[in-house]
Amino acid sequence: MADRMKLDILTPRGAKREGIDVPGVELPGLLGELGVLPEHVPFVTAVKPGVVRFRQGNESVRLAVGAGFLEVTDAGRVVLLCERALEPGEIDKEAARARLSEVEAELRQYTGPISAATFRDLDQERTWLQAQLRCAD
Repeated sequence: MADRMKLDILTPRGAKREGIDVPGVELPGLLGELGVLPEHVPFVTAVKPGVVRFRQGNESVRLAVGAGFLEVTDAGRVVLLCERALEPGEIDKEAARARLSEVEAELRQYTGPISAATFRDLDQERTWLQAQLRCAD
């Protein structure tokens, strides 16, 4: 029985983590948080912006990630393909808080119908900003 698995966190700008051994990982699934442990059954699912958590050596690691897809392979590899990912030290908390206030104000201004595309874009940006703030705290 394996007690570790390989984790890759990949973005269009390159790998944030590649081939690291982890005992498990927690990710933001579309329907809530999900955890993956070694020998998990293979699957593919979408992930939403949020915080990924795992242990690397003795260190507890958190990364803010954007929307993407997760694949768990039958070879014990977990691959997260996401549009973006930030380490806590890369996050400008004040800028994220300010932009989050702007996005929430923009969402509140709609008292009538809002186009699906406009709502989706604003909601994704809000979720991404919230993920950054949760990761940085």
